[in-house]
Amino acid sequence: MSDIGITYLEKNRLLHIAMLESIRRDKALILHESEHGMLMLDQSSNVHMVSADNDEYGKYLVDEIRNPYQIVVCQESLADYAESEFQLHDVFKCKKVAYFKGQKVSFVSDLQIERPDAGHLQMIKENYHTIPEEEIDEINGRGNLFCALHADNFVGFSGCHLDGSLGLLEIFPAFQRRGFGEELERFMINYILEKGDTPYGEIVIGNEASAKLQKKLGFEISKETITWLL
Repeated sequence: MSDIGITYLEKNRLLHIAMLESIRRDKALILHESEHGMLMLDQSSNVHMVSADNDEYGKYLVDEIRNPYQIVVCQESLADYAESEFQLHDVFKCKKVAYFKGQKVSFVSDLQIERPDAGHLQMIKENYHTIPEEEIDEINGRGNLFCALHADNFVGFSGCHLDGSLGLLEIFPAFQRRGFGEELERFMINYILEKGDTPYGEIVIGNEASAKLQKKLGFEISKETITWLL
């Protein structure tokens, strides 16, 4: 890999934070790069990531993808083309979020946060359906899945996706509106920072509650919309 791809990505660090973090962690297989964009495979998640500053080059990069498991397209204008090319019809349009401040956030909580036991893991699988169960097992196996307990009640969970992004945040309905989601995310921000990584993730378009929380916690939110194709 040359510096030309990094230079392109750094022009919009927020939009490309997943790609930049994959490269920094030495998990990126660079398939194509130029001053106009990049196509890479994040080997920790088997996700192809593509970004281009014009649609013609972007379509060229999409055409170079082989046997994709999942694809992230950084330009909304390329999403329909990629969906048609690969018949990946589970489409999630999101805003990118990232916490660039570097310092830990304050964390004061009555929650007991720990890695899940077998019973907790089964409950997570029964309640979280965005990703396959085998991915949940892999996340847990990497030590990146956490459950939150309060007064001996299992109230929710969160973790890092295989690509390193913050996610899987869910508080069970009976325990919502008590601040547990914010407390659990504060824990996760500090956990990611302690590993030397940058906390980042996505907000599905229309999830205003999540956007409000991210802003409160100091995350930047992209103007651009990215698209996940699963």
